[in-house]
Amino acid sequence: MTERNRSLDGLRGVAVLLTFLVHYAGTYMATFRGGNPNVVAWAGWRQPFDKVLYWLFHSHHGVYVFFLLSGFLIAKIASGEGFSYCRFVRNRMLRIYPAFLLALVLCLAAGPLLGIPLPSLRDFVFNLLFLNGVPTLGVTGIVFNNVSWSLFYEMVFYLSFPLVLTVGRLLRLPAIAATALAGVVFAYGPALAGMYFEFFVFLFAGAIVGLLAPSGLRAVAVTFPDFVVVLLYCIATSMMTTGYLNTAQFVWLFAGLGALLLCKAVDGEGWFARTLAWRPLAALGRISYSFYLLHSVALAALFALWWHLAIPALGDAVNVVYLGIVGFAGAVGIGLVSFRLAEQFYFRRRQAVPVSAAFPVDASAQSVA
Repeated sequence: MTERNRSLDGLRGVAVLLTFLVHYAGTYMATFRGGNPNVVAWAGWRQPFDKVLYWLFHSHHGVYVFFLLSGFLIAKIASGEGFSYCRFVRNRMLRIYPAFLLALVLCLAAGPLLGIPLPSLRDFVFNLLFLNGVPTLGVTGIVFNNVSWSLFYEMVFYLSFPLVLTVGRLLRLPAIAATALAGVVFAYGPALAGMYFEFFVFLFAGAIVGLLAPSGLRAVAVTFPDFVVVLLYCIATSMMTTGYLNTAQFVWLFAGLGALLLCKAVDGEGWFARTLAWRPLAALGRISYSFYLLHSVALAALFALWWHLAIPALGDAVNVVYLGIVGFAGAVGIGLVSFRLAEQFYFRRRQAVPVSAAFPVDASAQSVA
């Protein structure tokens, strides 16, 4: 029960692969296919090749999976015996900031090489505090490090969730009820001031799964067959891509489906969990945080060298696959170096978070992406 759950690592690997596809497909379409997929909707792309690329671009739910995983693991930590808030905050800072600062330095260094000016002091400081994740503040993200917007949600949740459990105990609310109520407040309360943070729904949904008793989690996992959960996931994400669901509808639908996927991974039984536990996918999950922070640097280098690496005789589709593999390999290399320099020390000094593990790798600590 205290060994590393390889299926959870595999789920992280899927999440970061989806994130890579968003930025790779989106950049390719904007550069070579004559339209920005952020502006031109599904119906505006006529060629089947473009529709496939657009479907890959709309894989933004990879970040939502990270939120669900973070909510789950933080709930496990915060509800455990001997929990110390001060120690918890210290560990969160040690977990998040070293790799983030390394990525920030590399991204700042890469900017001038491509003629991109350095950020203002204000934007730099606000990025250090992850306030680029608050759209109403108008903070410009650091080029190549724009993905750090999600760390605003992560850090707010880290600092707040243990307090949610404490307040819930004072009010004599069950932990799951307090978590569900807090999720609604965090996601929709700021709307009163014109700010929208719906993505907190994913973090608190993951936390609810983390607070389930093992028997309850197991009951959820066995109630829904693997193929049904995966089929519903594909249907929901495709409906979002093709415009049949708006963001508000998708958030709640995906939170439910993501919670089911999480239960399946934690339970560790069935072909879905075994697929997630595939060693290469789990290995990608182990370095997913560094990969996530730095994959845009690898993609920037790839597109700068595109015409030197592309083989015209292969055609567009084959070049997209071939160069996508090249860019992915570059991102893995950069992510692995960052993991060794800025993350590995953390896992060497941390004990494991107790979750069920049908496919253990080692007794190192569970990572939180």
